[in-house]
Amino acid sequence: MHIRKMGSGSKTIVLMPGWGVPLPTTDFAPLMRDLSQKYTVCTIEFFGYGLSDSTDRPHTNKNYVQEIREALKLAGLKPPYVLMPHSAAGIYCEYYAIKYPQEVEGLVLLDTSPTVESYTNKLTFPEKELESLAKHKSSKFGLWLNRVLGSLILLIQGEKQEHIQAGYTKDEVIEVSNTPNHMPTLVAQMRALPDNVREILSLNTQLELPILLLSSGQMKEDTEHQKYLQAHLEKLGKHTKHMFVDGSTHIDIIWRRDSRKVICQEVDTFL
Repeated sequence: MHIRKMGSGSKTIVLMPGWGVPLPTTDFAPLMRDLSQKYTVCTIEFFGYGLSDSTDRPHTNKNYVQEIREALKLAGLKPPYVLMPHSAAGIYCEYYAIKYPQEVEGLVLLDTSPTVESYTNKLTFPEKELESLAKHKSSKFGLWLNRVLGSLILLIQGEKQEHIQAGYTKDEVIEVSNTPNHMPTLVAQMRALPDNVREILSLNTQLELPILLLSSGQMKEDTEHQKYLQAHLEKLGKHTKHMFVDGSTHIDIIWRRDSRKVICQEVDTFL
């Protein structure tokens, strides 16, 4: 498992990627740089993401948490941690906090998947689509071609400059464009998500720790998601603070400059 670390603050923030993020340690880099001014910050790439190996292990909450805990320990990082997951990673972090509360100082949830029964339908995908996705595993030539074409497209379309202005380095822009996903692993993760949510619900445990839930501004206009969000807030309990990050979408909440500014301000107040 690949980890990237920045900063040397007394509190340790652990960032974790949502489903399908190509290279989490680079995607999170601008946010890491901002947070590392005050805190020790690391990003974990789960097995099957970025520079980490793929895995054949079942994608259970138990396995994810065991892998996260061991990776952090081997990297020399000591609990308690402030866990900061994006999207689907919130499922594993809630499980982590339930099972090992002494290791978690707080949760900062970045537009995470609501761990409520009604949302499991949103996490259930047709098996034919999953089987089709799982077959897309790049060859060595395909990876090389992806790197070359990805770099050229970025230069031609001018996206490179846009991302540099957003806080990425030139090397990071190229890295994000040419690092493939491990599709079979990601599909296996998708299949497991509904059961992972149901397992958390079966534990019937309300978290007794500080939680900050930051929802993307995009969700303000989604009336269906509002129902999931309200149910999730009720489940998380009275120790939870919630706010929308205006102007952000589900994806760009982790890298958009304006979003990062709000996130850092709210994290400072929260911690």
